[in-house]
Amino acid sequence: MPDSHPFELILPTEADWERIRDIRIRSIIDTPLAFLEDLDVAEGQPEEEWRMRGRRNTLPDSLYAAARTPDGLWVGTMAAFISQGAPTYRVGEASVGNRRSNLVGVWVDPEWRGPTGPVDGLLKAVEEWTTAQGLDHLYLHVHEENERARRYYQKRGFESTGEHVTDPRDDTQLELEMVKSLR
Repeated sequence: MPDSHPFELILPTEADWERIRDIRIRSIIDTPLAFLEDLDVAEGQPEEEWRMRGRRNTLPDSLYAAARTPDGLWVGTMAAFISQGAPTYRVGEASVGNRRSNLVGVWVDPEWRGPTGPVDGLLKAVEEWTTAQGLDHLYLHVHEENERARRYYQKRGFESTGEHVTDPRDDTQLELEMVKSLR
């Protein structure tokens, strides 16, 4: 990877649906335990689902950011959404509680990981979006076995809340909740 951060942060649109699909499938192949979506499910999604994911940036309570190289390769993503309380990640099951921002969809291409990669820029964009929503905490859920991700979040100021959610695909798998104060 070249020095000097040769990427830009973008907010994808519906027209980017093919690239959204591509990077999601690459991310699931690379780190399946980090996503609450199986590869076969992702690969089977129709075009309209991917277009809907691109429309997220038109919704008031949702953000989807990507890092793109000058030659057009997408090398990282982060997303966030506002929920009422902790999200359940289960279709049809509503969350209850105070309004909060949730970090999801985090992935950086292995060749672009590290201190000169896009991950900190993506996180900064999500943090700025969160504060623009009038919120001062950013929450996330990370698989307990994803040690690399947990270390990254801890180094960036996230702390465990002591709460867990279960992976909707497998009730025996736990996702650790972490939070960062943005004050």
